[in-house]
Amino acid sequence: MTSANYHQVASCALTGLDGVPLEIEVSILAGIPQFEISGRGDPAIRESRERVRAAISNSGFRFPKGRVIASYAPAALPKQGSAFDLPLALAILAASSQAARPEGSLKSAYLGELSLDGRIKPVNGILSRLLALREVGVRYVVGPREGEEEASLVDSIEYEGACDLREAVHRFSGIRSGRIRPRHPGKGPPSASETGWFRQIAGQEEGLRACVIASAGWHPLLMMGAPGCGKTLLASLIPKFLPPLDDDEMLEVMRLISATQPAGGEAGLCPQRPFRHTHHSITVPAMVGGGAHPVPGESTLAHRGVLFLDEVTEMNARVLDALREPVESQEVRLARSGWKVTFPADFLLVAACNPCRCGLLIEPESLCRCQDSDIRRHLSRISGPFFDRFHLTAMLTRVGASRLAGEDRQEGEESAMCRIRDQVSQAWALQKNRASRAGHGLFLNSRVRPELPFDYFQVGDEAKGFAASLADASLMTARSFYSMIRVARTIADLDQRETVSREDVAEAFHYKAAMPWPVPELRP
Repeated sequence: MTSANYHQVASCALTGLDGVPLEIEVSILAGIPQFEISGRGDPAIRESRERVRAAISNSGFRFPKGRVIASYAPAALPKQGSAFDLPLALAILAASSQAARPEGSLKSAYLGELSLDGRIKPVNGILSRLLALREVGVRYVVGPREGEEEASLVDSIEYEGACDLREAVHRFSGIRSGRIRPRHPGKGPPSASETGWFRQIAGQEEGLRACVIASAGWHPLLMMGAPGCGKTLLASLIPKFLPPLDDDEMLEVMRLISATQPAGGEAGLCPQRPFRHTHHSITVPAMVGGGAHPVPGESTLAHRGVLFLDEVTEMNARVLDALREPVESQEVRLARSGWKVTFPADFLLVAACNPCRCGLLIEPESLCRCQDSDIRRHLSRISGPFFDRFHLTAMLTRVGASRLAGEDRQEGEESAMCRIRDQVSQAWALQKNRASRAGHGLFLNSRVRPELPFDYFQVGDEAKGFAASLADASLMTARSFYSMIRVARTIADLDQRETVSREDVAEAFHYKAAMPWPVPELRP
């Protein structure tokens, strides 16, 4: 919409991970020269007045005299970021009759930050913004050139990148660039940084087996062992075991990457499954999200991938307990006085820690030098409800140097990785077929919620009775008991067997190790 000294340009804000279409209106009135912006903007929006004024002047245009009033609608929506510099400048130029949008043009929108010399800089959330604009009928978008590859994922929208304000004015006026729109490369090959891992985890077959089971059934895994025994390396291998992202998952991961960093970085690349390695000093907002404006945390950035909590016993107990709900519901629900948002959080939880401060508590030689009180204080960071959510607990010990020096694998590393990937992919295929026959949307063994779990997981009477006796003897909770059944089902899927056997239950129970709490000595 335009008239004398007034113009309106469409753009899009970003709230959390979702785009929110908005309108930028500019009216030029007579009076003392003044530039005002209204609409609940943050400091970056308020500071855009000087950026836009300098960009217009340095691009060869004239900043209008008089009172310039800009309004970002809807006014009640909190807005942040610098993505509105370009549409604001175009609205000012159109309102001052220095640019004009041709009649009958496609419904358009504009995005981008302006530098003082008029260059257009990349902004974050291009993908989410374009998806939101498509829903309201926008078919033509001009933005930073770095966002072209990312925009190729969105159908039904023609996106043209511009280098500076003058080029954007040409696109606004209907002059097309004629450049060929780049296509997204699609799914890339798995990461090639896989050499040397077989030798480094020599002797940790139990830990490797636990990682394969966790990958095949999406089971949360806790690895506990001495320092340097290979826990972190094993965790870093899990994303390589997982099947590649499908098209829908790839779009979800791209939205997350796009919303958290400017276009042209990793957002323009084909993503693999995320692997988020957190530091033990992480805070609750950094883990689950939050802030004055909703920002996703590590649990959301690990969506469709692996969230690895290294040195989990050094983390704040409140941080760990904040993960209990996302592990169960696969989403994070945040509410503040000014906003409510839900972030996706379907991640594979993997944690690692030392069993005590010196790390030698579970070593065969029993060389631990820690006091019982120190051990209890060290392990108490992991609360009972949080520990109960781990389907697998692997106790790892050190491997002797003689074995490391003499380790000679008959199987090559590349063939071993391919074998594990095929095994995990086949297990996923079995779970998909089982879920589709039962009419379940979720298919992974740790996610599906059948009404009759023993019938759905095909657990025989002998295996069921054996599992019940093990659970009663070890005082398992109901959640822990059913997680053992799910792990047993995954073990059977890895072996391509229809029915869960007694041996599957026994192996699953082996990976339900209890916390190594010190046992007080009995006084006579």
